[in-house]
Amino acid sequence: RVPLGNLLVRVTGALLALPLVPAAAAALPAGMAPLTAVVTVHVAFNAALALLFLPLVTPLARLTERLLPEPEGTEEDAATPRHLDESALETPSVAIAGALRETLRLGDLVEDMLRRSLTALRRDDERPIAEVSRADDRVDRLHTAIKLYLAKLGRGHLDAEETRRVDDLMAFAINLEHIGDIIDKSLMDLAAKRIRHRLHFAPEDFREVEELHRRTVENLRTALGILIGEDRRLARQLIAGKDAVRALERTATARHLDRVRRGDAASIETSALVLDILRDLKRINAHVAAVALPILDQIGELRESRLKVVGLPRLESRDV
Repeated sequence: RVPLGNLLVRVTGALLALPLVPAAAAALPAGMAPLTAVVTVHVAFNAALALLFLPLVTPLARLTERLLPEPEGTEEDAATPRHLDESALETPSVAIAGALRETLRLGDLVEDMLRRSLTALRRDDERPIAEVSRADDRVDRLHTAIKLYLAKLGRGHLDAEETRRVDDLMAFAINLEHIGDIIDKSLMDLAAKRIRHRLHFAPEDFREVEELHRRTVENLRTALGILIGEDRRLARQLIAGKDAVRALERTATARHLDRVRRGDAASIETSALVLDILRDLKRINAHVAAVALPILDQIGELRESRLKVVGLPRLESRDV
């Protein structure tokens, strides 16, 4: 599509410029060297193309999509497992490696959904919402295939480490599927509601949504890295990132409510949407951070409770 778009732009530009060639040649300074004249006209032509067609990039992209549609079966292929080899179930280490690769594919699909969700929230266009919904269907099918494969693998003779790895992969695949549901059934519902009611976010509100969304994408990519290597440093970094997102969500909520109290019209009319989006992104981060918990628990760096211990009576020696 990119070469096709480039060809269309240049052919159109050439057809428009051909009648102007004599005038352009006459406008060149007298005595200019031929080579310099050619380079000057070429640069001017490309600059004119950029100025003329940059505002038309979106409709041009849609035209190339119609001229070169997706090949048949592309969406189905994305949901079809590639690494879940039934014959490998007799060799747990090979089967686990295949399940890991497939779970990473699932993570890539969810990350793509998450990235598309911001476009859907930003634009007055329902097509990105439909694309995210179709992507969630692929996520559901691939998640089901992974879960069934791991269930079969879990019935075999696995040692303690293999059992732990299978459980971790199963838990992460489930969390990824939950993230897909939050994006499709909550964030996209909010995007559709905004379009339906012709609402527009206050610029300050959407900047904070974008920042929280950016952090969420970063945390998801970190989680996928942890899944590959079970890196303790990355696991600690992810938990710290989750805490940072929680703090960012609290700050963004407080600032939004302050704008509502001050009577900002855009913040008032989109208040419910903004607060729901911030809460959904925090929920997604909680699912993302879950991949780090088994690793930190294994090395003894995870507390059983986040509650602060207060008000416990002091024990005397006779009470022990």
